[in-house]
Amino acid sequence: MGEYTTIPVKRETKEILDKIKELEGKDYDALIRSLILPVETIQIDLSKEVPPATGYQWFENRKKVPFDGMITQITLHFPSGCNGLVEVRIGVDHVDGGLKWICPIEGFIALDDTTQTYMISYPVRKGDYICAEIYNYDSTYPHRVGIIITVRSSPVIRRI
Repeated sequence: MGEYTTIPVKRETKEILDKIKELEGKDYDALIRSLILPVETIQIDLSKEVPPATGYQWFENRKKVPFDGMITQITLHFPSGCNGLVEVRIGVDHVDGGLKWICPIEGFIALDDTTQTYMISYPVRKGDYICAEIYNYDSTYPHRVGIIITVRSSPVIRRI
């Protein structure tokens, strides 16, 4: 066996740990270690070149979230020449509850010659899909729009 110690915690904390322990089927040592794992951060790239007068629907441009966590940042790059003719919106297709648009909440974003970063806090679960709809209304030229979504794991969200 190993060396053991006693850590004083409030009754409420002990009850929370007991509940998680029961759900996870772990002993206290394994449970506490899982709660203090380092936070992981990934970038999900949904950038696409969109041919003239076409687009990508949300189910054609999506990637699965590999862990429970939080979307913390969305960066959109509209190159020069988009001139408001390319529209983008970002959503999450929840494994347990359908599609929700998060940036913007309604409508689309259409800009030109700029990079915009949106700081958000939106929870996601392992197995959810982050998706982007992109429409190019320019009938002459293709446009490549940059879409990078930052997702950070959260030990608390991951385990409770």
